Order: sequence, then C-alpha cells, then structure tokens
Amino acid sequence: MVRVGINGFGRIGRLALRAAFGNPEIKIVHINELAGGPDTAAHLLEFDSVHGRWRVPIAANAHGLNVQGERIGYSNVDAPWKAPWV
Repeated sequence: MVRVGINGFGRIGRLALRAAFGNPEIKIVHINELAGGPDTAAHLLEFDSVHGRWRVPIAANAHGLNVQGERIGYSNVDAPWKAPWV
C-alpha cells in the first residue's frame, strides 16, 4: 500500500483525494493546506461546483478530517518539509 500526503488542497488536491479514495493500494494520510482549516477542507471536499456533491461521510475536527471512517491528518505549514507527514 502506498501512503500519500497531499500538499495543497485546491481543486486538484481535492479531486485527487476523491479519485484515490477507496483504492485498496492507496491510503491518503495527510493534507497540508495554507488556506482555511479542516472545516473548510471538509466542506470543499464534499461540494464541488463542477463534479457535484461527493456522497461520502466527511467530518472535520481539530486534527484533520475523517472520511468514511478513515482519519486524514491536516496541517497548514508554509513549507512541505515542515508538515507532519504521518
């Protein structure tokens, strides 16, 4: 299994997570994004103006996201090497 961290959670980062999620060979473990926080990330992940609503249970907390029961860490550091890629 490949463990993946996403640096930048704009449209491409969110769509990459949607595409990879559910693939047994890929596990998204962390997101690093400067703008917003976990609440904003959860909302934007669920609702996309082009691709529509992603009907997967998504919740945010102080430490990151919970997507369909899978924990994904979250940070907002300005340099990728500073992120706690768990």
